Amino acid sequence: MEFRREEEWFTFYDVQGNLIERKTEVRFDPLTGETSRLIFDPGMPITPPDYSELAEQTGGAKCPFCPENLYKMTPVFPKEISQDGRVAQGEAVAFPNLFPYSKHNAVVIFSGQHYVRLEEFTVEMIKNAFMAAQTYTQNVIAVDPNAQYASINWNYLPPSGGSILHPHIQVILSESATNTQTLISEKAKTYEEEHGKEYFTSLYETEKELGERWIGELGNVAWMHAYAPKSHNDFVAIFTESRSIFDITEQDWLNFATSIKAIFATLSEQGFASFNLLLNASIDRDSKQPVHIRLIPRITIGALNTSDINSFQALHQEPLSLKIPEEVADKARKHFEKIK
Repeated sequence: MEFRREEEWFTFYDVQGNLIERKTEVRFDPLTGETSRLIFDPGMPITPPDYSELAEQTGGAKCPFCPENLYKMTPVFPKEISQDGRVAQGEAVAFPNLFPYSKHNAVVIFSGQHYVRLEEFTVEMIKNAFMAAQTYTQNVIAVDPNAQYASINWNYLPPSGGSILHPHIQVILSESATNTQTLISEKAKTYEEEHGKEYFTSLYETEKELGERWIGELGNVAWMHAYAPKSHNDFVAIFTESRSIFDITEQDWLNFATSIKAIFATLSEQGFASFNLLLNASIDRDSKQPVHIRLIPRITIGALNTSDINSFQALHQEPLSLKIPEEVADKARKHFEKIK
């Protein structure tokens, strides 16, 4: 496995004539070859937003996901997906997305609490929501053999693209793979043909041995930081014993929910409050590729609340990071040790 990087230096002078040098480090993703750029960090403090006032304005009777409206305003699944119309696991409830991204698209709320800060998420909340998402996915697969591609997606808080403050995840099953799913599948197949080993298993073993970006593992859920990050942090979780959505056990979800709390603490330490998460899972019981997750923070910058995505990420498809992966991993390791 190759961890390739190149350095570029920009040299210029301040108005007093003093030399200034700024380094850009270009890193190449070990699987896809895609590049990411580690850029100069001016050390600008990141202030997490407080949505308490907005929560008061949008919660309760004004929110379709809050308890007083949930069963009156949210739609229901066909009987072949759920006899009850929705899928429930503890306080978590899954129901159809009124504005779907795909052929099958469920929304899963975590609980009745309208505004949940990162530190307020409980292990039970997280476990139940993802178990409900898994149940929905399995139900769809049982009735639609054409739904070949599955993912669980979490847009947390408005900077991530979340349009409703009430915490929820989206479950998507489609006949067509997304660009990311296609790229990972094709590159992983090539990697195995060339090296005789499944990529994510190799990544897990290599990063654990190197230790530079390794964070820790709880049961069969292992965490590390991406070598070529897609944002200022980029956490990777691998379900080492789960090759499909059917293989994930309740204990795995419990370990995931417990360990992600360390990731949340790492984000909070740096001032990050919002994030995007993707869980990519095969529906093929004979798949060799483990279930895996990517999680990146989202922020707005400065007094103008400027988006953290500009033309570099949106059009060049070139991620930028102000943070050094190995340093972030060191922070995360400290938080991970506290949960074990």
